[in-house]
Amino acid sequence: MASCEHCGTEFSAKALDDRFCCRGCEYVADLISEQGFDQFYDLKQGIAVAPVRSRPFEEHDFSWLGAKVEEAEAKARSHGDAARMDLGLEGISCVGCVWLVEKLFTRHPGSIRVAANPASGRMHIEWLPGRCDLEPFLRELCQFGYVAAPVGAAGGDHERRRLAARMGLCGAFALNTMGFSLPVYLGMPADFEFAGLFKLIAFLSATLSMLVGGGYFMDRAWRAVKAGSLHIDLPIALGLIAAYLGSITGWAFGRERLLYFDFVSIFVFLMLAGRYLQTTAVDRNRRRLIRQQPVPETVPAADGSGASIRREDLKSGARFLLGPGQALPVSGVVAEGEADFSLEWIHGEADPVRFPTGSRLPAGAILLSRSPVVVEAGEMWEDSLLAKLTAAPGADRATPGLDRLLRVYLSIVLVLGLCALGFWVLRGDWLTGLQAMISVFVVSCPCALGVAIPLADDMAASAMERLGVFVRTATLWPRLTRVRHVIFDKTGTLTLERPVLENPEDVTHLEEAAALALARMTRGSLHPVSRSLLEALGSRGQKLLAEHGEGNPREHPGLGMSLEADGRIWSLGRSGWTGGAEPPPPGAAGTELREGGRVVATFRFHESLRPGALGMLRRLSQSGLSLHILSGDHPDKVHQIAVALELPPEQASGGLHPEEKAARVEAIDRQDTLYLGDGANDSLAFDASFVTGTPVVDRSLLESKSDFYTLGSGLGFLPHLLATAAARVRAVRAAFGFALIYNLTTVAFSMAGHMSPLLAAILMPLSSVVSVVIVATVSRAKTLNKG
Repeated sequence: MASCEHCGTEFSAKALDDRFCCRGCEYVADLISEQGFDQFYDLKQGIAVAPVRSRPFEEHDFSWLGAKVEEAEAKARSHGDAARMDLGLEGISCVGCVWLVEKLFTRHPGSIRVAANPASGRMHIEWLPGRCDLEPFLRELCQFGYVAAPVGAAGGDHERRRLAARMGLCGAFALNTMGFSLPVYLGMPADFEFAGLFKLIAFLSATLSMLVGGGYFMDRAWRAVKAGSLHIDLPIALGLIAAYLGSITGWAFGRERLLYFDFVSIFVFLMLAGRYLQTTAVDRNRRRLIRQQPVPETVPAADGSGASIRREDLKSGARFLLGPGQALPVSGVVAEGEADFSLEWIHGEADPVRFPTGSRLPAGAILLSRSPVVVEAGEMWEDSLLAKLTAAPGADRATPGLDRLLRVYLSIVLVLGLCALGFWVLRGDWLTGLQAMISVFVVSCPCALGVAIPLADDMAASAMERLGVFVRTATLWPRLTRVRHVIFDKTGTLTLERPVLENPEDVTHLEEAAALALARMTRGSLHPVSRSLLEALGSRGQKLLAEHGEGNPREHPGLGMSLEADGRIWSLGRSGWTGGAEPPPPGAAGTELREGGRVVATFRFHESLRPGALGMLRRLSQSGLSLHILSGDHPDKVHQIAVALELPPEQASGGLHPEEKAARVEAIDRQDTLYLGDGANDSLAFDASFVTGTPVVDRSLLESKSDFYTLGSGLGFLPHLLATAAARVRAVRAAFGFALIYNLTTVAFSMAGHMSPLLAAILMPLSSVVSVVIVATVSRAKTLNKG
């Protein structure tokens, strides 16, 4: 494994001199060096960030920007102030990114300041109204691998913000409670004139902790109980309630040994801190991608009125415009003209297909042509297969076995607490019995695990981020340990999403005029071949376009592109096509760049497995996992891939529709399947699988439904992902073993009536510290052994 010199992601190098994991990282690294921004890497400090991939070479839509700028500047003029705007920012990961964004913005006239936040994935911009053009700045950011979008498109982080606010307030309440409880432990006389006031302040601080922080756990526990399941928040909530009510009882009866107000405040703060750590990492990865939904929510009416039609209001016979790169929401007919579409969401094959006027289009067909096409709807949205495939994901799957474990745990705690109460009541000392019962409930709260488990999750997620893998659900890790079957889609999952150029040296050796013509014809194209050629041109192509302009290429659906510039006529299409209306001869292979009738270069492409795919499957098979391929692609192509990957033919199936894929997964799954797919035709199979993951490709919509996603080009991360999950389980089990010994000791001490609030307040954070040390030590040791 090699590490990318730009992003730091580990990747499978094809040659000893491979320095970058993708063309995007190579391009941005060259740009940073050329423009004197090398300090970026000093500030980055070796931290692995998300790979750039194709962002600098993609067309980005900023049609939304004008209205937002106008609104911000109007507001600024009414207040006589600077214009301000908040945007989401994809690609920002570290301090180096923050510095680079600031440097880029200061070069633009009228700029005041920009503040980028890697944690929230947002960017705050301030500028002089009417004197700063933001679009060139945002397009320049795209060249460096950062894509801006409206905040709404970046996803909200309200839950994280609320949790942070709760944690901050409860931290202050905990300090107050400890400050005014400490004099009691240091021997403050009961008749001291301010003793009552100190207890009142401790009570009020604990009450505020319960209202602000305890309510968070109680609400979640109650909702889980109403839904018929148990959650880790339930024992937390019960422990808090017992300690708080017991403290009020002790205050009312003058029993100092029942005053757990300081415990309540500290416990709430520690649990919120652990939950914040767990939530922040997951939310950050959920917001990391800012991508336009390929299925449009509204489409322009084709009558020229400028009106928009919501996809839910589409009816059979309605005519509308489908934009480049958009997926057809309902089946229909090409009403005017002709265009190229990709059917990769239907059957997995990404090759462009030409559809003339009158052709029927299936829902999910993706327009590859540069111009919009008029489509006549053939069904309503709710009847469309795409409506099922793009349905919102359900709630996170539960942790296996947790419900049963919590039932046993809570039953034992309740029985021990009641036994302690009964024992002391029979001896005629009900107050000591009440103290013993409350102490059992208090010390048995899963404080140590409430901090240690989020730490273990965070360490595991951080280890995978160095491989370009990002976790989206908090319950992924325990579910991964149950995986016994790994199921793959073919196109875009086992294979790269675009064809691989076999002769990149022919692109490198093009003379400047030919390279410029090729860049102009491929820039903005959605065809897989065009995108591969544009990336092969790399920084050379981008510089030529910036210097000479993008030109005005003409598209010939099903044939290729042509361009007239500087008195020369260029064409790019299948071998044998000369740029006219005549199609190339049948069976022509390769893609030709022509000047007039002269062939300048012939480019050859082939479908390629992702780097490290064969080695990854061998390692998974050796570890005892069952491997399967389920694809909508032609069965012959699937068979060829299975042979190349050394899989038995019976474990590779092709020609499957989305419902058939889901049925195959349901037949295999016993809450032990991991499904990797990238297209809409994998969506139903995602819903049927126990664990899901997706490689982020050009037109993927499964990131929002997956448990994890990867931005790397290879699949070598998968054995590491499963090994990391196993290492995380071992760390958690070690912490659980300590917690078991700790609970048995403290519960016995409590049942004997010897537990005091001071001792509980000391033991609780101490046990959390020990658990954290255990998790960190075991996780680090497993990581070192794995490396």
